[in-house]
Amino acid sequence: MELPFSIAWLGAILGIVLLRLVASQDCQRQLENDMDAKEAPCMDFHQHACGNWHASTLQRNLGAHDMRSQWVARLKLQLIQSLEQADFNSSSNSAAPQLATFYRSCLQSGQSIRTYTDALSRSGANFPLLANNTDSFDWVLANAALREYGAQGLWRLLVQDNWQSADQRIFYILSPKFYLLGRDDDLMEFLYERYLKILLLELGMRVRKAALLAAKLVAFEKSLQKLVPNDVAQTLVLRKPHSLRDLELQLPGLQLKRYFDALLEGIVWDPASLLLVVDLDYLQGLQRLLADRTLDAMTMSTWLLLQLPAHFELRLHDDEKLSSQQEHSLEQLRKLMPGPLGRLQMQLVLGESYQEAYDTAIQQIALLFQDLKQQFELVLNETEVFHDDLATRNLARDKLRAMRLLTPRLQDPNNGAPGTPLMGGNCDENLLQLSLNQAKLEFRQVFGEPASSAPADPLSVNAYYRLKLNRIELPLGLLATPLIQQQCSQEADTMAKLSAGLGYILAHEMVHAFDFDGLNYDASGQLANGQWPARAIIRFSLRAGCYLGDRYSNATLTVNENIADSEGLRLALDTYRSRSAAPNLRTFFLAFAQNWCGTVASAAGSSLHAAHAERVNNVLGNIPEFGDTFQCTATSQMNPVDKCRIW
Repeated sequence: MELPFSIAWLGAILGIVLLRLVASQDCQRQLENDMDAKEAPCMDFHQHACGNWHASTLQRNLGAHDMRSQWVARLKLQLIQSLEQADFNSSSNSAAPQLATFYRSCLQSGQSIRTYTDALSRSGANFPLLANNTDSFDWVLANAALREYGAQGLWRLLVQDNWQSADQRIFYILSPKFYLLGRDDDLMEFLYERYLKILLLELGMRVRKAALLAAKLVAFEKSLQKLVPNDVAQTLVLRKPHSLRDLELQLPGLQLKRYFDALLEGIVWDPASLLLVVDLDYLQGLQRLLADRTLDAMTMSTWLLLQLPAHFELRLHDDEKLSSQQEHSLEQLRKLMPGPLGRLQMQLVLGESYQEAYDTAIQQIALLFQDLKQQFELVLNETEVFHDDLATRNLARDKLRAMRLLTPRLQDPNNGAPGTPLMGGNCDENLLQLSLNQAKLEFRQVFGEPASSAPADPLSVNAYYRLKLNRIELPLGLLATPLIQQQCSQEADTMAKLSAGLGYILAHEMVHAFDFDGLNYDASGQLANGQWPARAIIRFSLRAGCYLGDRYSNATLTVNENIADSEGLRLALDTYRSRSAAPNLRTFFLAFAQNWCGTVASAAGSSLHAAHAERVNNVLGNIPEFGDTFQCTATSQMNPVDKCRIW
């Protein structure tokens, strides 16, 4: 079925819109630069496609270890160069000078711990180390003041989606992360204790006294750490939300009502309706710890006092090489000013008229998404998984039709109104003021409208499918990578690379709606176990069992990603072939493989994804057209007899 908006038309438009400042390139030559032609494509296609790939020294210094992290490193280098060297006086991006001022202040100005302690003193907590009066210390106000600046205190307070009601954002209270202390690591403990001692010395404490107090601070933090079992990952916990009023009755010693009164000043809220997901075991242990009469007020108050400069990693990077300091300053911008930084990034990619070009590109990406959905619907109409089962087929089709694509906005969320403070030459004050603004925005989200666009994170290149929302989210950083912004000298190469890149990513996320987890959720994103009858689940499982075979290492953990990889590339290929007069399959397969050049950085056996080489070789081994294109014999590694396919 030929659609009015073909991928050929889409590729041409994206090429025109996104590449005004990028010269046409010979994509075949670029593909060949990363290839190892000596490796037979039918034996190890990942090595054949990627054997000559490497990242430069500058890119490796910024974390490049594979193709995706290289994309991020390139974006970082582009932003760093612009922030350090460019003159933004004539820029159409009004926030660009502010970004540069912030960045340069954190590279060039001398920072002071007094800026952070003065900010906490204004909270009314009256820290004994500063006021020399232990009786007036109020740990509740101190704990709340830390969170006003985004720092963790006796607990972490996060604003996240309610996993039981996806269109609602609520508070999560979890244990601290102890990221500087570490766990069962003597070296990290020694370094952390020395770090706290240095901060105390900067506050004017004498050396011996600072060393003794630093040891007490580490011991106090270890007492908090003991409240969290070693085998419990410090991640979000999927537990039933509690109302604040109920938690007040269960945990009176934590004074949660006073804590939120301090945080939510100026916001209308009700303790009976305010919902929180909590790590109840940790909070109960913390309540017992705080009730201990032997707890030293000076130690706890000083520990809380130093959590704010530690949160901003004061002095941690002073003795590191320039590239580390540059990256740290850029990460602060990414966290505190993601919107303005994203607009600067797209201006660097698209030119001064970036907004119009970006909006047009988003429209064309939406067309690609619709093309993939329509192709997938044809597959759902024909699959044997729903043979003689019209009701289940309609459920799956309705879910696909209801699926949305969420893309980031570049517009200023304040629409030009005052919101972001003017940056000055003091890095500490800039950090604190931006953190205050960010926290207030987060708190308002709990009582406001659900998000209507994906986060404008300029350095994120990983798309997501949200089960509870039935939607795909594209991050801003992905839209600035060669997946979209590269134009080839041959239009056929542009279309092939677009389909094997962005087309595959969208299709991969789309298939997650129909993997072992996704089939338990309905069209609205609600958990609906049993919506598929047993016969459909059995048919699905029999086909999906192939993805648990010997070809897949750690298959039980990675099965859903393996399904999304192979079924997603199949969907992207079918969409491309049905909408292209002369599909270039060799370029399509090479471009797909080179999305996964390099090696995985995470520890082996812990990732939900297979290793890059396995992702490429197993996926292409499931595609008959690959074997035909490269003339692989029946005995070759890349042409296995058993080819996995569900849909």
